[in-house]
Amino acid sequence: MTLPAKTRLFIESLKRTSPTRAIFIGEDGDIRARWNGLILYSVFQPIVKASSTDTVYGYEAFIRAIDSSNNRISPEQLFSKATDQDSITGLDRLCRTIHLLNFILNVDGHELLFLNINEGFINAVDDNHGVAFRKVVDSLGFSPNRIVIELPANLVKDSRRLHFVLQNYRLNSLEVAVNLDSTEDLKNVTESTPVHYIKINHSLILDADFKQKIQAVLIENKEVNIVVTKNDLPITGIDSNRYFFQGYAYGRPEALTTVISKDPSVELSTDEAFLQVGG
Repeated sequence: MTLPAKTRLFIESLKRTSPTRAIFIGEDGDIRARWNGLILYSVFQPIVKASSTDTVYGYEAFIRAIDSSNNRISPEQLFSKATDQDSITGLDRLCRTIHLLNFILNVDGHELLFLNINEGFINAVDDNHGVAFRKVVDSLGFSPNRIVIELPANLVKDSRRLHFVLQNYRLNSLEVAVNLDSTEDLKNVTESTPVHYIKINHSLILDADFKQKIQAVLIENKEVNIVVTKNDLPITGIDSNRYFFQGYAYGRPEALTTVISKDPSVELSTDEAFLQVGG
């Protein structure tokens, strides 16, 4: 596959720089990160079209972490170790950066990358959400139109804050998905800045009243799409091209497969500056 030139330069820089660098090439050839004595890596779960469940529409990235004894650390435990606003901000951006790098190295089509934002990050950043990450995206030569920022469910409960954060990400040409965990939150979403994706738990789609309300939203706003998550079994009876499915029935979170050789394959001239990504 053909990599953006800026991404290729950055990958080549990883082969030639200090082994203590935060972002590095793992033993399996994927992109990993060091943080606070832990090793971080990416897994990706497919999101498929309801109208054609064999077609992958995008991938949601999840962070995984292990300690020096190879014990797995949950995402909740990981972010609990970020004890101040600077460390929360840095950790969240670092996770999204390695997700983005692994995605670029493995997905050479039009699929979208869904990236979670930690709730602590939203609280730690006062304004200009998306500015710093957009710079990372641009530095790697990747299209921001293929990135969807997923906002935490608790943010949806604060309509004013939600509207503000949504505007910031949209101003930086980053699409947004909101996670709903109740029917009551739907009103806040529909009254805010339009979003392209509303993610709902499988259990909500079984609620006839909620399903009727969602249908009304789809009629009123032609930009909105619905992603039904946590599907352990395949969904039947929905084949709209504005519905998408995610869950074990359609694929488990797994590492992508490209392996990077650690031996430099391209000699870079001394005046080529290596990209600085993350943080």
